[in-house]
Amino acid sequence: MKSLSLLVGASALIATSAANATFTNWEVVVMGTVAGREIYQVWAVFDNASNVVLNCLQHDIVAGSLNALHTDAYLDDSSMAIGHWNASYTSASTAATSNQFRDSFVTMTGKTGAQSSTALDPSFGTGVATNSIPYHAGWYTANPSVAIVVGATKRIKMMQIALATGDTGYTAHLGMGYKSSTASTTAVWGWGDYTVGIPAPGAIALLGIAGLVSRRRRA
Repeated sequence: MKSLSLLVGASALIATSAANATFTNWEVVVMGTVAGREIYQVWAVFDNASNVVLNCLQHDIVAGSLNALHTDAYLDDSSMAIGHWNASYTSASTAATSNQFRDSFVTMTGKTGAQSSTALDPSFGTGVATNSIPYHAGWYTANPSVAIVVGATKRIKMMQIALATGDTGYTAHLGMGYKSSTASTTAVWGWGDYTVGIPAPGAIALLGIAGLVSRRRRA
């Protein structure tokens, strides 16, 4: 596995309180090729184990294009014939044949299947097997009574992307909502960019322009 951490300039982290600004970046982990698909995982990285994750928000493709592949199965039951962005529809099985290892999904807890505790916000639509995440879509915990604590690893998997082998890839801007601890009542937000695959040269140039615009807007 290869890991690539991405933090783009001072504008990559915007929070309501500097003292609580402990979301550091999105980390992309290259998982390898499975069944003709290049698998990538995107993790939220923190510098404090006590942080509690609340939601991912305002996903926006800023370079290239996302052409995600889904498994046409519900919990490995092919009779259901439905792929879905919600990790609840991806098997929790660790078997090599499980759709967990070749599916595209978003998750709030890093888990799949019934343990994913993931809900899609209205901007996501139905979440049924579209090849891209809608503009400014997000997801959040489906069970807010149970705190999603980052823990000792200080990172949680927030999505998995399966691309056709050789697919160009993309860069996206994504926000993270969290709080400093289970006792905190103050929500904090941070933003950063992540890259899956290697966008075409023209797309990378556009990303540079987008970064300049982003900084100007926040100046």
